[in-house]
Amino acid sequence: MKETLSKQHKILSQTADLIADSNVDFDPTTLGLEKYSTFKIVGVGKAAEALVQSIYQAYPKQIIDGLVIGHKDGMIGPNIQCFQGAHPYPNDETVAASYEVQQFVKEVAPHEHLVVCVTGGASSMFTIPPFGIELEEIQKLYALLLQSGMNIHEMNTVRKHVCDVKGGKLLEVFQGAYITTILDSDVPDHDHSTIGSGPTIVDTTSYIDAIQLLKQHEIWEEVPVCIQEHLICGVEGIIPENPKIMNAFRFMNTVHLINERDMSIASITQFLKKQGYTTWVNSEPYEGSVMAVSKKICSRAIQVLSGNDLLKKPVALIFNGECTVKVKGDGKGGRNQELALMAALSVEGQHAISLLSMDTDGIDGPTEVSGAIINSFTILEARKKKIEPERYLQNNDSYHFHKALNTHIQVGATGKNWMDVQVVLIE
Repeated sequence: MKETLSKQHKILSQTADLIADSNVDFDPTTLGLEKYSTFKIVGVGKAAEALVQSIYQAYPKQIIDGLVIGHKDGMIGPNIQCFQGAHPYPNDETVAASYEVQQFVKEVAPHEHLVVCVTGGASSMFTIPPFGIELEEIQKLYALLLQSGMNIHEMNTVRKHVCDVKGGKLLEVFQGAYITTILDSDVPDHDHSTIGSGPTIVDTTSYIDAIQLLKQHEIWEEVPVCIQEHLICGVEGIIPENPKIMNAFRFMNTVHLINERDMSIASITQFLKKQGYTTWVNSEPYEGSVMAVSKKICSRAIQVLSGNDLLKKPVALIFNGECTVKVKGDGKGGRNQELALMAALSVEGQHAISLLSMDTDGIDGPTEVSGAIINSFTILEARKKKIEPERYLQNNDSYHFHKALNTHIQVGATGKNWMDVQVVLIE
């Protein structure tokens, strides 16, 4: 049994490395940019550098200028400058870089073409607080949102109404006639206006939607007063709504969606098949609470384990999506670490089953780790060490549980962002 679990751990570690190191086969020549003699480019988000880099490699002579907000400072080619943004909470450098991008877009001439690359993480990494709201108050709002249990659509509905570049507002400063938006989705249903809070996508939500969500999730009273006042002014029409469809036709905005998920899942599936596993992939990215998602994953795994499934062991189950966590404790962790802890409790027993849960961007929540690998003996080992997993779970302290059990996985920032992935190996 221990030998089997050791083998599973090795395979899951290799799977995590594959996610971190694999290059998505995105072909920039499908964008039709060759018809423009020159163009300018901007990119925002966790995967912005990789996306802009691939476009630069395809069109090195046509890109005359560019700015990127990503994971590090530097240059792409001779003309594209990269700034480091912060995630999941914007910082002073993020705001300064966001002003640079806003001004860059504003100065695009009427005859010039602009390419805008938006990837997951842009909701934090591309932020300009509205007049009268301090950065510290935005940071507090973001912390409340992340701990509230809101899904990504709900969180970004609020974010779009407390920022001067989200929710289509970047369109308002654009003076050119042609813009190409490239979206690298980290959203389960690939809604264009939700990806990176849609800086160049007209918004279908409203200020009243934002207020209702904050009240529904019982955090309105904790929101800084200046943000409450800002949202109320929006409802009353004192502050204009985000750009809507009816006033967004003074230029052509061509939108391309990159489906990085399918290409990446395919490479994981191929790898696991070579290891001798029958593979199964959830057809659509999941949504829901971390408890509901963990229950779904573990129920299917136990069904396979008990032989009450058409899949025959050894089996690899692959799940992908983004769950939500309602934080009630004061511990440290991320949704993947919490899901892994819940799963460890669910699959505890004398059988060969292991699970990897990681954020594909390499950073799970406000921690330095990517997620965790657990197995059916993890909880037994914890109890031997006098560690009570239930107490860590109740306190939302999955980070310190996995640290004590040495079950963390850490691959570093990957430059990718196609939500979270879980792989379950059953023998």
